[in-house]
Amino acid sequence: MTSFFKSDEKLGHSSNFVAWKVRLEIIADNNDVLKYIQGKLLESPENASATTKNNHKKGELKERKIIADGLQDNLLAYVGNLRRSKDMYDKIADMYEVNNLNEIISLKDQLKEAKMNKWESVQSNIMRISHLRDQLQRVGEFVPNRELVIMTLRGLPPIWETCITIIRNNNFLR
Repeated sequence: MTSFFKSDEKLGHSSNFVAWKVRLEIIADNNDVLKYIQGKLLESPENASATTKNNHKKGELKERKIIADGLQDNLLAYVGNLRRSKDMYDKIADMYEVNNLNEIISLKDQLKEAKMNKWESVQSNIMRISHLRDQLQRVGEFVPNRELVIMTLRGLPPIWETCITIIRNNNFLR
């Protein structure tokens, strides 16, 4: 049986939910079953033909297979008892989006408080700030470059005040 996800793309306890979600939606759309996790097709109508009901069941089963294939075993046990792909998807999304929100708040606080240490070079300070930005992007939160530059300038020690004043006065931060 064909696997939809590579082993390193499967969602696990510390995986990247945002990237997994994009992959899942692309795979589902490519297999014409995205409508099941979007909630557009929750149940086959009672008065539908046997063929329609059978097609609905096959589509739902295929989407559940795609989701199951994209999960590590620990998460599969968490949602494996759910019978609808939308319920599986929603339960996973709820769990990761709450975790992402906590991580976003923590990372943004670290970014706002990022001050250059006395022993630190400008290059290592910028690398540390870039690393925080990359971690935010990993959880789906994007920091505009202008905001990143402003935060970096705020974190520079007083010895850099002349440089900061020149940048501000020449409107480099438009």
